Amino acid sequence: MNRFGALLVLALSWAALGVVSTAPATAATILRRASAVEPESLDPHKSGGGFEQLIETDLFEGLTTYDAASKAIPGVASRWDVSPDGLIWTFHLRQDAKWSDGTPVTADDFVAGFQRLVDPATASPSAEMFEVLSGAGPIIAGTEKKLSALGVTALDPLTLRLTLDHPMALLPDLLATAVAVPINRAALAKYGDQWTRPGNMVSNGPYVLTAWAPQSEVVLKRNAEFHDAKSVAFDEVHWVVVEDDQTALKRYRAGELDISRVPAGEFDWAKRTIPTQLHVAPQFAVVFLSLNMRQEPLASNLKLRTALSMAIDREVLSDKVEPAGEIAAYSFVADGVEGYTPQTLKFKGMSETDRLAAARKLFDESGAGKAGPLKLSVIYQTDRDKKRLLLAVAAMWKECCGVELTLINREWQVFLSNRRQRDFQISFDQIAGSYADPYDMLSGFISTAGELNDAGYANPAFDALLAKSSVTVDAAARSQLLGQAERLLLDDGAVIPLNFPVYRAVVNPRIKGWAENPLNLTPTRFLSE
Repeated sequence: MNRFGALLVLALSWAALGVVSTAPATAATILRRASAVEPESLDPHKSGGGFEQLIETDLFEGLTTYDAASKAIPGVASRWDVSPDGLIWTFHLRQDAKWSDGTPVTADDFVAGFQRLVDPATASPSAEMFEVLSGAGPIIAGTEKKLSALGVTALDPLTLRLTLDHPMALLPDLLATAVAVPINRAALAKYGDQWTRPGNMVSNGPYVLTAWAPQSEVVLKRNAEFHDAKSVAFDEVHWVVVEDDQTALKRYRAGELDISRVPAGEFDWAKRTIPTQLHVAPQFAVVFLSLNMRQEPLASNLKLRTALSMAIDREVLSDKVEPAGEIAAYSFVADGVEGYTPQTLKFKGMSETDRLAAARKLFDESGAGKAGPLKLSVIYQTDRDKKRLLLAVAAMWKECCGVELTLINREWQVFLSNRRQRDFQISFDQIAGSYADPYDMLSGFISTAGELNDAGYANPAFDALLAKSSVTVDAAARSQLLGQAERLLLDDGAVIPLNFPVYRAVVNPRIKGWAENPLNLTPTRFLSE
């Protein structure tokens, strides 16, 4: 056992014995937050899960950052200028931005960060998010070998210029994600792949990494060198790994967590018992089934894919199986984006009788059940709520079409690996927007999106619509193009949307500053007692 594990065991032993601290009033203030997964990595350029990015937001700061309401605000850059054609953005870095070792954060650190992000050697699952940068596409594809061809230039230590292939008004939102951060070149050079370990990591955000006990917790300590350290209230934040929502709520009720998720089955209890501690917010996200478009029997059988989608009663899923605020999803992009009208599955509005009859007819025409009951499998991240939802889907498929669905639960890291390698038939999936724009929800299905496109979906018409939307400045025309792309994705049946989720959290009454937001992102730096 390493020293961090020993300290953790000792701390948990004290808690189990009910030992009450007699520390003075000046003892460190600690916030304990639940992490739904054991982090795959805390390397912002290599981790692909949204859960890891919650922790990385505490550790790193980009040119912009998110406030408590998930709005993009100045980060390391105090201000920026945009050329009249929208292609050149000049960021002016604050003079007091420092790494946790006290050295200055410079424009060259951002150049190194962006180049590392798009470098094929990094194999970042998020590289395609930044294809808007001039030269990024060829570098990611491997046809351009010079990283210096990327449109990111340090004009001087405190001035950074980004050159884009096309205008992007939402660039500040994109830059606020945990992916677009600088890299401490000295730490990377010294420690290589081990630079993210406690004692090795040099970060520039409000916190620094001090301990990481696998499958237990990640401990962060306030970064004294952070430019706004005086406003960071908590001395430490402990991201406690609790994969099961039911267990997380129990630990919250026992006083072991200050912030926890609420499972769907306990939503009514929370509303009745602790309504002032309950926080519910609709998310800019979609829960769906991802169908492997590179593997039979689903890849070449549109009638089968459509029948499976039609056989699902989404209202039953949202109103009875998971009655905790979720909204039945007949589109892929959630409602609420100004100027955008989500497309809908063509069978929306059909009566249950007509819908099921049409599903059976398509299934029979697909030929998938001619040799006996069709057997399919679905992988999902270990979680009781997800299992309950999938069991309901399995029952619907069985009753309508005789399909036998096997549920395969996976720990987070194995689940991610299976998805990236397309080692599945069906995957229980969720996409949460990094910023509130339809492009962010749809771009993961571009044929060149690499690991982001775990369904292996490829439609040249879809790719062309997304590409055209990227260079379209007129907002109405751009929304129309994105709508056409969503229409194709739904009609091709590569995804089966199930519901639009809500985030259900309970927050200790002593915690101030919690703000509901559609991105489910509340950085610790904005919380206090």
